[in-house]
Amino acid sequence: MRRTLMSAVAALLAIGGLDCLEAQQPAAAPAAAPTAGARDSLAQTLDRERATPARRSLPAASRFTWGDLNIPAGTSVEGPIAAARGNVNVRGLVNGDVYAVGGDVVVHSGGEVTGSALALQGKVIIDGGRVGGEMKAATPIGAPTGEEQALVGAAAVQHALKISLGWFVVVLLVGLGVIIFSGAQLEAVVQALENRFSTALWLGIAAQVGVIPLLVVLCLALTLTVVGILLIPFAIVACILGVAGLVTLGALAAASVAGHAIVRQGPNVRVRAIQSLLVGTMILVIPWLANALLVNSAWAEMLARLAAIAITWVAASAGLGAALMARGGVRRVQVRMASVEVQPAGWQTPTPIGGIVAARRPSATPSAPTGTPR
Repeated sequence: MRRTLMSAVAALLAIGGLDCLEAQQPAAAPAAAPTAGARDSLAQTLDRERATPARRSLPAASRFTWGDLNIPAGTSVEGPIAAARGNVNVRGLVNGDVYAVGGDVVVHSGGEVTGSALALQGKVIIDGGRVGGEMKAATPIGAPTGEEQALVGAAAVQHALKISLGWFVVVLLVGLGVIIFSGAQLEAVVQALENRFSTALWLGIAAQVGVIPLLVVLCLALTLTVVGILLIPFAIVACILGVAGLVTLGALAAASVAGHAIVRQGPNVRVRAIQSLLVGTMILVIPWLANALLVNSAWAEMLARLAAIAITWVAASAGLGAALMARGGVRRVQVRMASVEVQPAGWQTPTPIGGIVAARRPSATPSAPTGTPR
């Protein structure tokens, strides 16, 4: 009985000591309430942002929570939700858009935003979550820097992948149009590139070096006459369009040549050309996809970008040279083949010019052996 009473007394004393310790600790300081000037500054910033068509959906200043805003896991809230001078940590579900001014939008694992995520003077960070709409981090209008801020994490990877895949679709659509409307010209450039690749590469490099001096000489020559001075703007535009057309035709030819290594045959010439263009474009876009996947690693991203630029430049330069060799696909490049002398068959005899038909040489019939008894 004594032991029981002593245990109860000790427990009461321990609880009392803990209460005293908790009473001695300072309470957590509540979040500082925004001043009227801070609220006015936020309202003015939002008004300037709403003046742009891309950010008309920004909520009013009264909808912004001052400081950090947390969406716990397992909860679902209706958007838009917004925070000023703090981060928005999403671990649950937000049915709508998420905004942060002066902070980051962080979508943690298990979190989901069905709308868009916008951070002004902050970043959009995907930490295992998902954003269904647009993700953008930017500097507000009128800020000193005025530059777009880079995305990080999975958001940066998604942004880079979208750019690479977008260019893949654009090149593929342009190539399909060239095959349909100018298939013969493309085939001529492809033939020149396949037969004389090294010559086309050096010619393309020389064309890149000499295009600016050539344009300058052309403009100086036009200044000799009054009419020529008026034609200078048209000459510059025509030169730019011509170079762009040759580069595009050459790049498509390079993609087709890369695809020919895999696509050996097809139902017909046009189908094989389309298949080769598709496969070749995928081969050339693979280095850029690798660069997009490594965008969060500085050194790996730099090496992947250099490799992608080098491969693309070589392909475009060789294609440009092939397009110049084929004169934009107007003529086909003739390839010299070694001549082989064909020996006539032994039984043939030369046919006279007079028109007498050649005949086989008569074969001798074996004679009967002599001395054979009858």
